[in-house]
Amino acid sequence: MKIILIGFMGSGKSEVGRELSKSLNLPFIEMDKLILQKSGRKNINEIFENCGELYFRKLEEEVAKQLATLEEAVISTGGGVVLDRMIIACLKNRPEDTVVWLATKFATICERLKNDKTRPLFADIKNAKKLYKARKTLYENYADMTIATNDKSIEDIAYEIAKGIGEL
Repeated sequence: MKIILIGFMGSGKSEVGRELSKSLNLPFIEMDKLILQKSGRKNINEIFENCGELYFRKLEEEVAKQLATLEEAVISTGGGVVLDRMIIACLKNRPEDTVVWLATKFATICERLKNDKTRPLFADIKNAKKLYKARKTLYENYADMTIATNDKSIEDIAYEIAKGIGEL
């Protein structure tokens, strides 16, 4: 089984993914790290600044195709992974795979990311809010399970996911 974590930037996908992989004894994969390795760049900002968002999305698609062969993993995706239906289909390619949306209020995300300068699509709050609203429907549509993350610990969120997929 693969557990694919989706959600807006700052929703906790990486932290929850690490915790969930430990508790379920599954490998943890962070798509953004694989994209960075593939690009040879130091950070996501550098990819966006030097190559553009389209290049980043192309790398994201290539990584998703690689991950399609996995049978077991917890996968932390980038916030924009839902923009491409094919990427989601690669990641969730078997009935037992589960897409989990970490639903987080925009105000909570702003608080979490207030000092984070590494997210190019969060540099302008007004544009970030438009992105959030546009992607929210996509997250809802692709999710097999929705977990509200506001005011919950990483451990509690991971526990809720494990319970929801019948692993506890």
